Amino acid sequence: VEAVADRTSAPGGGSASALIASIGVGLGCMVSRLTQGVRKFEDVDAKMREIIPVLYNTTKKLIPMIDADTNAFNDYLEALRLPKDTDEQKAIRDEKMQEGLKKAIEVPLTTMRLGNSAWEAMLECAKYGNIASKSDIEVGAKALESGIWGAHKNVLINMPGIKDEKFKDSILSEANTIVKRANEMYNELLRILDSRG
Repeated sequence: VEAVADRTSAPGGGSASALIASIGVGLGCMVSRLTQGVRKFEDVDAKMREIIPVLYNTTKKLIPMIDADTNAFNDYLEALRLPKDTDEQKAIRDEKMQEGLKKAIEVPLTTMRLGNSAWEAMLECAKYGNIASKSDIEVGAKALESGIWGAHKNVLINMPGIKDEKFKDSILSEANTIVKRANEMYNELLRILDSRG
């Protein structure tokens, strides 16, 4: 958090999005763990045992995306600094910049994919988790949705510099689908919780 607040462009929004998404899924995992193994919730114990590994593993996979996003941006900056005096140098620089931009897109897209993979387990947590932890799962769901939304913004901001139109179209189609689904799943999760009281 202090590194984000520093006067540097990285870690920035992409790293923050991965952190926020990991916290969101982590809260779902926490609520599931607080439900599992408790006598008054023994009727949902098997369900919690199913979703805890999904939420735990997704949280663990999202954490490295925080630094991966910073590193991807740094790779692009390195490419910008390459010499451009000759046509050959310009071509190498351009190629490295395209590679850097694609990496700067692939990393937040991976954050989006990972976050997207947690929704079913988050919904199960909302259905069967300890309702006394309602606010925790609500915060978790909003954090997950926000993390995916933020990662989407980081995909979009790097797109204009990409010359490969096929790559652009494929990535945008997937990213737009995931961000739309995140909003739908978040609203569904709130509906489930509200129906429980």
